[in-house]
Amino acid sequence: MLELRVVQVEVPEGLEEQEVRLAVAIEALRKGLVSVGKAAELAGLPLQAFLEELKKRGMPAYCYSDQEALRELGLEGAH
Repeated sequence: MLELRVVQVEVPEGLEEQEVRLAVAIEALRKGLVSVGKAAELAGLPLQAFLEELKKRGMPAYCYSDQEALRELGLEGAH
């Protein structure tokens, strides 16, 4: 089970809470600390909106190689 903690951070004027939450969620996803679904939840966004934010930033939503993705989907060796 993922343990969460609350932190207080001072940020520059003009930076909204939503932007900070999104940045934290993306970093947690990038480090492999959370799934894409949990990252969306941390960001306070619906999954589709979070996926769109990742796409805007050129970040993959899932860190699978093609081979891993095929194996995970049970399609390995199927051509």
